[in-house]
Amino acid sequence: MSRDMLTTVGAGALSGFASLAFLSGIPGAILVVYFAPLPLLLIGLDLGIAATLVACLSGIIITALAGNAYFSGAFAIIHAIPAFIIVRQAMKKDVTNNPDAEEWYPIGSILCMLSVFIASLLVIAFIWSLGEVDGLKWYVQSYLNQVFNYLMPLADDSVRIDLIKLLAPLFPGYMGMSWAVMAALNASIAMTILTRTKRTKRPKIKIADLNLPDWMSWFFVIAAIIALLGGGEMKFLGQNLALILATPFFFLGLAVVHNLARYVALPGLLLTTFYLVLILSGWIALAVMAAGIIEQWIGLRRYFGPKKTET
Repeated sequence: MSRDMLTTVGAGALSGFASLAFLSGIPGAILVVYFAPLPLLLIGLDLGIAATLVACLSGIIITALAGNAYFSGAFAIIHAIPAFIIVRQAMKKDVTNNPDAEEWYPIGSILCMLSVFIASLLVIAFIWSLGEVDGLKWYVQSYLNQVFNYLMPLADDSVRIDLIKLLAPLFPGYMGMSWAVMAALNASIAMTILTRTKRTKRPKIKIADLNLPDWMSWFFVIAAIIALLGGGEMKFLGQNLALILATPFFFLGLAVVHNLARYVALPGLLLTTFYLVLILSGWIALAVMAAGIIEQWIGLRRYFGPKKTET
């Protein structure tokens, strides 16, 4: 077995074990789960799509052996398939007559594909739950009830019920959005590592130059219409779909912020302060998302003046 093959299989195994870190019961182990896709992306963006498939298969087998079929299936859906999508599209390029003018597959389009993939899973879950009295929302509430019973065993029932009522309406959307964000973050970390070690041919990606395909707006608009005009379960579905499909616009909003930072004397300080505030405030995240939607439909960046600096 070659060195690359051993590394690939090992990366998949590492990813599989990372996805099961929460089973250890160690405080903070859940944070390891968030970075489970990183080994898959490092291998894939370095060695290509074939290596990605081998690493994903290795992770699926490991999770099946160390856990069970349920964990193996969850690993495949949550980590392996998104990693495959990212690597497959990120390694695509259009070769032109000028070797220096290679056009790589747009990062914005990859973000949109991830969001559509996650949204499609929500639609499948919604269709599957149609036979139940309260549908998908009931499953979400039942899951949250189990979580809070485990995390808050001594809390009053009224407290748990209030929390469930607060979180349930948009819980699938928040989970889907965080899933897409973490996949993108892992891909960004992988690309940064490979770029600095000169293990990738794809040029450095500047978030300030991010663009989204026009077709993404239609997906978001359809979800928003379902949320506004639908009732009951359809409204629940539309709201959560809209939240998931708004994720690429959040990144586009970040592109607007990074573009604005080019016009100040200390862009690094501005961006550091901005991200600290973003982590602490959900309202800022919504504002960034709104800026991304406006940018997609109107084009805020084209109104900016001459650049003073680069980020």
